[in-house]
Amino acid sequence: MPRLEAKVIVTLEELSLLREAWTTLLKTTEGDNIFLTWEWVYIWCKYYLGNGQLCTVLFYDDEKRLVGIAPFYIHSSRIFGVLSFKEMRFLGIEEVCPAYLDFIASDKYRRAVVEAFYERIFGEWRSKWNVLVLSELPAESLSIDYLTELAEHDGKVFQVADPIPSPIITLPKHVDEFLASIGRNERYNLQRKRKRLDRAGVVSWERITALPDFSKAMDSFVWLHQTRWEGKGEAGAFKRSRFEAFHQEIGKLFAEQQWSSIDLLKLDGEPIAGIYGYRYNGRYSYYLPGFNHNVLPEASPGTLLLFHCVEQAIASGISEFDLLRGAMPYKLAWASALRRCLTLRIYNRHLSSGVSMMYGSARDFWKILLR
Repeated sequence: MPRLEAKVIVTLEELSLLREAWTTLLKTTEGDNIFLTWEWVYIWCKYYLGNGQLCTVLFYDDEKRLVGIAPFYIHSSRIFGVLSFKEMRFLGIEEVCPAYLDFIASDKYRRAVVEAFYERIFGEWRSKWNVLVLSELPAESLSIDYLTELAEHDGKVFQVADPIPSPIITLPKHVDEFLASIGRNERYNLQRKRKRLDRAGVVSWERITALPDFSKAMDSFVWLHQTRWEGKGEAGAFKRSRFEAFHQEIGKLFAEQQWSSIDLLKLDGEPIAGIYGYRYNGRYSYYLPGFNHNVLPEASPGTLLLFHCVEQAIASGISEFDLLRGAMPYKLAWASALRRCLTLRIYNRHLSSGVSMMYGSARDFWKILLR
């Protein structure tokens, strides 16, 4: 493996200067996706890093070219309110629910980047952390193989857990092919619901992808999303002010590059359903839906709008429609495949690490007894 030179980024100011280099490197990797972009990571840090310690490592080859990024931070807490506990986590995680996080490196350099990172955290950084937590790591990622190989060789304790499926629609060239793939009952239900919608009034579809209209469209979408969940007696994602502020900013930043979109289904000029998603690198990511549960529930406006988004994706030449995390029945009904993400935990040799593992095992034990 080539020897790499490392540089550690510990401030937001340093991170802000990396946009061009980060983007150039990301485009050379197979894992290039919206949740690994500099934009997602940097705006996330503004809202969610808080008291966490930024420790992102840049790796350079002998010609001073950036060939790898380990995008991490250290989250501090206390076990039972007493023991200090530090998790090294991917940037861009927490409540914003990303997917497909990983080291940023091409296949040529991935092993070298992972090994150099591993050597650093179990060397000069050993006292800085208790558990390395790699959440939302694609199950097919080579990073899992390299890290578990290193951990096994050194006799480290590690766990691979929490597979989370994301249903995927591999899009054909024509809408008719997609309709044929979902089966007769699904096609019939779509036709029946569309007729009910058409009988109810004037129907219109609107897609907003650019400023200055994006902010107004986001306000409409947030209202629809909150209406849906509050109608079920639940809080809704945008009840958390930090979550809404993050998406207001990241949505606008993505809109400047035509990456974000808000689709609205309107009846007599009033929005009754909305979908907030991302279009990046040939993939549409279905991030959040929302609808007014009081208007035409028998017509399933959310389902009709989702089908409309699939139609638009096919028409624009997008090859994959990613329904993202959660194997809900309405997603599985149209999916052609499942992509899974895992969580890999590697434990450091500290008392806090041992207590954390014992606490997790005890908690799982009681779940078995109680459920």
